[in-house]
This record gives sequence, structure tokens and C-alpha cells, in this order.
Amino acid sequence: MGTHRFPTQQPATQPDTDRNQEKRQNRVSARAASLRSSEMDILLKYWKPVGVLLLIVLIFTAWHFDRAEKYRMGREAAAAEISNRLKDGYIEQAKQARSAEQKAAAAFAERQTKLEEEKQNAEKTVAAMRLELNRLRHYAAAQNRNRNLPATATAATASDGASDSQGWLLFGQCAEKYAGLAETADGHAADLREWQAYGHAVSSQRAE
Repeated sequence: MGTHRFPTQQPATQPDTDRNQEKRQNRVSARAASLRSSEMDILLKYWKPVGVLLLIVLIFTAWHFDRAEKYRMGREAAAAEISNRLKDGYIEQAKQARSAEQKAAAAFAERQTKLEEEKQNAEKTVAAMRLELNRLRHYAAAQNRNRNLPATATAATASDGASDSQGWLLFGQCAEKYAGLAETADGHAADLREWQAYGHAVSSQRAE
């Protein structure tokens, strides 16, 4: 029985290997070229919508930053305006307070001047009353001395002189007493007017 021999596969030669590699490289290059072509087609097809979308995004971003900047500037301007108003209000209030104090001080000084004039006039009046009182005293003393002289006139005349002398003495005592009371009352009245002037000045300042 004869033996059957199968044909054995011969190993690939070097030229076949190079051709296979070249084919694979060609296929890869073709695929890459196809992909690039597809990308270019897509880009050429959709570049307008993509450009519009990018433009919209840029516009929205710029608008957002612009609004944020305007908001910041507006907030700073409002804060500055409020600060200036408060400052102006404080300055105006301080001016009004100083003006009220100056008016009150001027009114009080004017009232003090009037009170001082009234006090001086009262002192002059009291001094004139005391001078007149001293004159009455001297007159009463003279009448009393005349009453004690030796009787050279009639009894009726002596009796009338004694009555007049006693009347003048009593009048002098009453005048002296009431002059002291008038001086004391005038001093109290001057103090009262001074305190009233001070209270009026303070009340006017508070009212303003």
C-alpha cells in the first residue's frame, strides 16, 4: 500500500510579508483619510450653526459680565450716595444745633443785659429812697429837738408840735422798714427774672 503525502505549506517569503504590511498601511491610511474627509464634511456642513452658537455664547458671557459690572458700580454708587446723604444730614444737623445754641446764647445775653439794667435801675431807686428816708429822719429829729426846747409859745402850739414830731418819727420808722422789704423783694425778683430768662433760653433751644 502506497503512502499518500499531503502538500506542505511553504513559509511566506519576504516579498509577500512586505506586500501584506503595505496593504495594511494603505488600509489604515485610507481609513484615516476617510475620517478626515468626514470631519471636514461635517465641519463644512455645520460651521454656520456652530459659529452662531459660539457667537451667542460669547454675547451671553459678555452681557453677563457687563450686568455684573454695572450691578457692582450701581451698588457702590448707591452706597456712596447714602454715605453722602448721611454726612450732609449730620453736617446740617450740626449747623442747626450750633445756630440754635448761638441764638439761645444771644437771647440769654440780651436778657441778662436787660436784667442788669433793671437791677441797676432798682438799685438807683433804692438809693434814692434811702436818701429821702435819711432826709425824713433828719427832719423828724429836728422836729423832736424843737419839741424839747423851752416852751415859749402857747400850750396848743406845743401840743401840735409834739403830735407832728411823733407822726414824723413813726413815718420814718415805717419808711425804713418798707424800704428794706422793697430792697429784699427787688433782689428776689431780679433772681427770679434771671432764672426765667435761663429757662426760656433752654426751652427755645430744645424746641428748635
